Amino acid sequence: MCDKIIKLSTVDSTHKLAIRLVEKSKAMECVLMAERQTSGIGKFGRSWESPRGNLFASLLKRFPLPQQEPGQLSLTTAAAVHKAISRYIPSNLYLHWPNDVYHQKSKIAGILITVINSWAVVSIGINVNCSPGLDNTASLKEVCGGEVVASERMLKDVLIALRGFLYVHDFSCVKKYWLRYVDVIGHSVTVKNGENSLVGICRGVDNSGRFILENSGRNLFISSGDMFSGAEGMVVRCE
Repeated sequence: MCDKIIKLSTVDSTHKLAIRLVEKSKAMECVLMAERQTSGIGKFGRSWESPRGNLFASLLKRFPLPQQEPGQLSLTTAAAVHKAISRYIPSNLYLHWPNDVYHQKSKIAGILITVINSWAVVSIGINVNCSPGLDNTASLKEVCGGEVVASERMLKDVLIALRGFLYVHDFSCVKKYWLRYVDVIGHSVTVKNGENSLVGICRGVDNSGRFILENSGRNLFISSGDMFSGAEGMVVRCE
């Protein structure tokens, strides 16, 4: 694991910058960390609100990786972020498929992964010192009662945890950790991808990191999408 950290004052998006470096053959194994993003990006092209004081970082890593399937890498990174945050928030901290971290019902961290050429770009956003002001979001500072955590300290905690999950443990340990901290096993959920959505019972994840949804008596294995608790108000399309 390369822990070379390149600090940036302002950038449109650490994820976009990392991809540009790969596309121009100027990438190296490192971590890009920004104090501020002007055009942060989340999953499916959604914007990521980026108020100053939070953690915005992108890890550039060459393949092969110990967990190199995108689904495995996604869950591995999420487990590492959860473990790092749990140093400060020891209870009511949950993993939310595919790779978000929630405190109770509020999102506190998200991950975006892009695989391009022989590179993985793993971007991590954590609401460290302030919430972006959106519904169902929270920050470490709010949850910890005003205690300030330095974003750089948070990044180092994440990198230490990620190194352990990638190079000390195999994916079976990541899977066990993930299942321990997800709170919807055996419950009704909706998985949505674009305009398509499926309702069923969460049965965990498989060895590739795919979500297992029991639907109409059969297990479906889902590689990407958004997962919501419950089935109320969702349009169901089974294709």
